[in-house]
Amino acid sequence: MLPASYIHWQNSARRLLEPLAALMQPGRAELDLHGPASDHGKPADRLESFSRPLTLAAFWLQSTPHPADAALRTKISEWFRAGLVTGTDPASPHYWGPDASYHQHHVEMGLMAIALQLAERDLWAPLPADAQAQIARWFATCRGGGIVNNNHLFMSVHILEFLGRNGFAHRTDRVVIDTHLKQLETMHRGGGWFEDGINQAFDHYNAYAFHFYGLMWTHLHGAPDAARAQRWRGWAKLFVADYQHFFAASGEHPAFGRSITYRFNCLNVFGLALAENCTDLAPGLLRRLCTRNLDFFLSRPIYQEQGCLSSGFTDRFDQIIEPYSCAASPYWAAKGFTPLLLPPDHAFWSDAEQPLPAERGFVRVMPAPGLVTRSLPGGEVEILNAGSMVGNTQLRYGAWKWSKLSYRTGVHFTYAFPEVSAVPLDSALTAQLDDGRVFGRHSTVAVELTADHLGYSYNLGSKVGQANTGVETFVFWRAGWLLHVHHVEARQPVLLRVGGFALPLTQAGAVALNGPSGSEHPTGRLGATAPTLSACSPDGRGTVLQPLLGFNATEWDTRLDDSTARRHVAAPYHATPIIATARLNGAIVLAALSWAGADRAESAPWRVVSGAAGAWKLTHPKLGDWDLRHWSLPALLGNL
Repeated sequence: MLPASYIHWQNSARRLLEPLAALMQPGRAELDLHGPASDHGKPADRLESFSRPLTLAAFWLQSTPHPADAALRTKISEWFRAGLVTGTDPASPHYWGPDASYHQHHVEMGLMAIALQLAERDLWAPLPADAQAQIARWFATCRGGGIVNNNHLFMSVHILEFLGRNGFAHRTDRVVIDTHLKQLETMHRGGGWFEDGINQAFDHYNAYAFHFYGLMWTHLHGAPDAARAQRWRGWAKLFVADYQHFFAASGEHPAFGRSITYRFNCLNVFGLALAENCTDLAPGLLRRLCTRNLDFFLSRPIYQEQGCLSSGFTDRFDQIIEPYSCAASPYWAAKGFTPLLLPPDHAFWSDAEQPLPAERGFVRVMPAPGLVTRSLPGGEVEILNAGSMVGNTQLRYGAWKWSKLSYRTGVHFTYAFPEVSAVPLDSALTAQLDDGRVFGRHSTVAVELTADHLGYSYNLGSKVGQANTGVETFVFWRAGWLLHVHHVEARQPVLLRVGGFALPLTQAGAVALNGPSGSEHPTGRLGATAPTLSACSPDGRGTVLQPLLGFNATEWDTRLDDSTARRHVAAPYHATPIIATARLNGAIVLAALSWAGADRAESAPWRVVSGAAGAWKLTHPKLGDWDLRHWSLPALLGNL
């Protein structure tokens, strides 16, 4: 008898496949999914609508069959096999077209090569020899093509390995495979973390791509190259030890970086790490983590009108996807079903569950990516980022997806449109020039990473017009609060703003705003700075921004009705408190406290007991005293 947990995962995959099966038309090699188009063109979007559902089907098909699933298994297998023949036939009107240099086809073909091996019994083996040869010729169009210097290099590895496994190797393939794996390995920066090539970022792509493709190569093809396979297992072991700390008690993970529409794709590394026996984490802990994350998303309104996965994060929000994504892109979440690679008698399915790190409490310092993650009251988690950024050639994705003070579950953040030129104000320091341009953090260097604070050096500006505002920021934490101190050197006149957490709101107008909007206040040191701002939603969640030094104006960034476009990733409406300086040029030190959470007692403002340079003592009616010692702390005059 199959374990209930195993059946739950199988049925979750089946429920995602059923609306796709309803769209499967005979003679077609794509699914007519409703949703946005990518900037890759229609042929790429057509292929994506086939390849990503194929991956979901592969994980389900290779799992232990149920008699009740027989009809659906047959329908899905037959349609995908026929589609492979139709889509790879140059004479067919549904031909996908060949791979090409730097083309999206290359990415989809790599994923398809994996899927055909995972579910070989149902998807590949039944095909006649001439059909297999035709499909192989199509896959072979990848040979010699230009590939983006990032995780995309994995795709040629998997395509060529697939061809070789099935008797279609070319004598130069092994050199290409080795070359691309070596190039990928140069992207390892320590601790199991990979910098994503030209993207430069450390984010969920370490799970989405690097460890998925690396461990999948090890799983399918690593035996002849045991030393390399063991390297990838070792890196995954280190990464998984860190990555478990990205998940809240609810299973939710923070929206951070690009492609967050892939949702539970983030889980794939855990299933593969168990399959490859390269983690010391308890199987019961990992089942709790993976199942909670899967159920968190599948229980949210993430479906479009056809019943298929929509673009967005916790609900449908088409506008947040990157230009490379289309209606089928969310089905990269299918990678999250790697636990189904584990047999029903694996300990993952039956061992007693263990509490997640977020349920026990933690602070995790990750030197290689420059990240600190920590747990918060109520089981939420937060990513504090000192070292990850997006490459200068990739700024069209919005540098602020990596550059905020905090990425926190239960809160998340607001977007800015168009991403290439706009900057959202929440949970960040920004600089506005006289010409109206607003700059947020882009490049960054982590200068301090400890269990109670971090620091990073960066610039707010651009080469265009030589805009240059240098900053060193130091962030300290206590419960749901962050204390941030910004040492700023403005090399031209700027207006500086600090935004608090963007409070997500599910209903229009459903918020109480406390504190003036658009008001100016006497500038100066402590006691003469702007007042504290706070907001509370009907569900009891709140946001607070308490200025300590250098601010003389307050604002609110809100969407409280439908008169403007939605910008918050996790809710249709939001309210963000903002504090601002006067127009200034030269050096200034800014300090503020920001909070988000559900404990109203914890949201009370802090009082400064003493504020000597380098040594502060704050006190709070619930949290008690907070003694801080750090060279970055400026002198405060008076008490709050």
